[in-house]
Amino acid sequence: MAPRAMMTAVLLLAGSLGAAAQAPSPWLWSPYLGAFGSDFVAVSWKTARPVDVDVRYALASEYDATQEWDETLTFEQQDGPAEIWLRGLVPGRTYRYQVVAYEGDAAYPAPPGTFTAPLGDATSFTFVAYGETRLFSDRHRLVADAMAENETGAAFVVHVGGLVDAPDEAQYTNLLWAIAPLAASCPYLPVHDDPRLVGDAYYDTFALPIGGGDAAEQWWSFDYGCVHVVALDSALVGPETHAAMTDQVEWLARDLARPGVAGRFIVAFASSPLYGSDLDGSAQTLREAWEELFREYGVDVVVSGGAGGYEHLYRNGIHYVITAGGGGPLEPEPGPSVVGSVARRPTALHYLRITAADRCLSIEAIPVAWVEGDDVFPTPGQGPIDTFTLRGK
Repeated sequence: MAPRAMMTAVLLLAGSLGAAAQAPSPWLWSPYLGAFGSDFVAVSWKTARPVDVDVRYALASEYDATQEWDETLTFEQQDGPAEIWLRGLVPGRTYRYQVVAYEGDAAYPAPPGTFTAPLGDATSFTFVAYGETRLFSDRHRLVADAMAENETGAAFVVHVGGLVDAPDEAQYTNLLWAIAPLAASCPYLPVHDDPRLVGDAYYDTFALPIGGGDAAEQWWSFDYGCVHVVALDSALVGPETHAAMTDQVEWLARDLARPGVAGRFIVAFASSPLYGSDLDGSAQTLREAWEELFREYGVDVVVSGGAGGYEHLYRNGIHYVITAGGGGPLEPEPGPSVVGSVARRPTALHYLRITAADRCLSIEAIPVAWVEGDDVFPTPGQGPIDTFTLRGK
């Protein structure tokens, strides 16, 4: 893995425009970010055929001043899915990066991206969350592009479920197309969903934080400044998955009991809701498995996918939010309001903006479009559907 001479790369790029224009691009999935920390970030991509690949990166301040890369890593004849972890980053600093594929005399540069290595004690930042993106890739792209445009400084994005409708390459290709501009510069972290939908491709596609279960990534957590993030697998509700759920609950208890977690805001994510107006039989099982721990250790917000649209409930000292307006099917006629209902909007494409600042955590549901039948009506600049603020940590 030796650095490629930068002058050679520039000359190849300049001299191969004609060849590159005649051949189809080798990129199936352009590069996107995954698991990250104060001194590392994961970059993933997928090519359609064997190509040589350069991964270039540099401190943004230096690259912007010189247009030169500090580091270039080279991989020969890389084919299919790939994942590389860039390590040795400087906490709190912003980086530029670009991945370039080479085939003969042709060069195929992917769009450049940006990432920031977080500070461990960050107290002011924003991250985003959304869910239910299966089936309608164009609607998903609309929501993802809104996040990319409106939340340029977001630290990361969590996808809470309803990722794809089937575990095949075409579904994942549509997904990666929809999130391409967003995930190029915002670490993308989906929670595990029904394995019949996401399949093993979930682990092959995404670089995720270390946790537990399959591949040590089926459920996971990490700290980001004053927030502790927990992602759980809510598909473990049948007798055949009882042992896995027991393992997850034991892991969750250890995770929430770790020193330092109690002083942070705690936000939990799962694909299925514990409370809401449209529930299936899993909700009671999930409440029995998790709710006591949530209350004991002071979980503040539980964010999940669901039947479609937006819903916010407050039960037993915890805010429960369903964000299922990422572009997938919406439920035009939700069930009646239930105890603890605060707000809901069933036909809204939207995402959550979650902001930590001044010892507070604010959650806003940002509308992107309304859906009526097969028609989508964008709503740029419209105020939040719902907003609430937690104080004191």
